Amino acid sequence: MRSLAFAFTLLVAAPTLAQEQTDASVARFDEGVELLRQERYEEAAAAFRESYRLAPRVTTMCNLALTYDRWGGHRDRAVRAYRTCARDDDTGRYQAYAQRRVGELERELALEEEEEEEEPEVAVTPLPPESSEPPPREDDHTLLWVGVGTAALAAGSFAAGLILALDAQATFDDLRAQLGTPPQVVRGSEEHRRLEAAREAADAALALYIVAGVAAAGAATLVVVDLVTAESPDAPSASLRLRGPGLILDGSF
Repeated sequence: MRSLAFAFTLLVAAPTLAQEQTDASVARFDEGVELLRQERYEEAAAAFRESYRLAPRVTTMCNLALTYDRWGGHRDRAVRAYRTCARDDDTGRYQAYAQRRVGELERELALEEEEEEEEPEVAVTPLPPESSEPPPREDDHTLLWVGVGTAALAAGSFAAGLILALDAQATFDDLRAQLGTPPQVVRGSEEHRRLEAAREAADAALALYIVAGVAAAGAATLVVVDLVTAESPDAPSASLRLRGPGLILDGSF
């Protein structure tokens, strides 16, 4: 009686265990399909592998092959999975596609191996022979052009100052002719306003004259330095360079 009861227990327990494994396999398969749709390939591959271990079905293997195929850098695994898929597919539903992808992936892997074996040709440029003579110096006329621009600024400042000075002088002459010499004006009157405007114009003209003088001196210096350094190849070079918020004169002369 005990032997019969033990055998009966085994017969009942075996189908129950197989059904539990199948249910777990299906659950992991569904999870893998959802992960594959979300392009979470590493997790999807783990789910399909676990599903196939619990219940080796051809559908699971084919989906595992598709996961490796879409997951970059895993073409070798995709080839093995596709071969198993094509071999076990008795229905022919996945076989043709799996065989085609095996051929395509094997060709891609072969091309990669050929490219890795081929060593790229490196063009070697021969070094020029050593020479004791210094290389020729390229002419840099930056100072000359900056000096010309500075001279133009000086001329513009002088012209603007001259216009303001002549306008102020005309106003002074008009007020002297109208009010006498020196002109007596009442504060707040129209004549007083004209007198103050003339004084401001005179002050501005004086400032422009000073700017024009400094700019003219700087322009002359830059032009002379450029001409001197360009006349002799042995003369030290000098150039104007940007540094920080302004310009510096780099070199010696």
